[in-house]
Amino acid sequence: MYVSLTTMLKPKEVCQKLGISYRTLQSYVKKGYIKPVILQSGKWRFKEEDVERLMGIVRKRKVVLYARVSSNTQKDDLINQVKYLEENVKEYDQVITDVGSGLNMKRKGFLKLLRMILNNEVSKVVIAYPDRLVRFGFEIIEEVCKAHNCELVVLNKEDKTPEQELIEDLISILVSFSGKLYGMRSHKYEKVKKCVEELKA
Repeated sequence: MYVSLTTMLKPKEVCQKLGISYRTLQSYVKKGYIKPVILQSGKWRFKEEDVERLMGIVRKRKVVLYARVSSNTQKDDLINQVKYLEENVKEYDQVITDVGSGLNMKRKGFLKLLRMILNNEVSKVVIAYPDRLVRFGFEIIEEVCKAHNCELVVLNKEDKTPEQELIEDLISILVSFSGKLYGMRSHKYEKVKKCVEELKA
């Protein structure tokens, strides 16, 4: 039977419209959520009206606010950071917070957020500053978000000199490795922290 291709969409276009991966689209086809038209070449095409119908079925993707501080002594800063995000984002679905170094890529909240992005559950992530998400590799996280149609919004993009950025990065590394070397509660670690605070000032 002949089917006009004027209202047909390629798999890539369907994935973009639905904000899903190709693997997820294959799963939808397997489960019968949407039926492809198979061309003589074996390639899939999808009726536009079927895609629009499915758009009403696909679960709503979330707007997530993410906040982080480095230590438990900064709990008040964390509360203020969340409050700042909430004041600047009128509609959001979830708040994820972390207490830990920006160098630690195994933070519970960060991993939870990353999994949600990879599962196409998030439409937008909002943070106060780039280093609240990660200290290094922010550009990689940006690319991951783009690949999954997730907007990454930074409310404050500070214009720092290369020297300022280098100093902050070195301080973060120093504090992180001192904690691992001496233990987070040791006297030596506290001395290193005190010296670092003096350097910041």
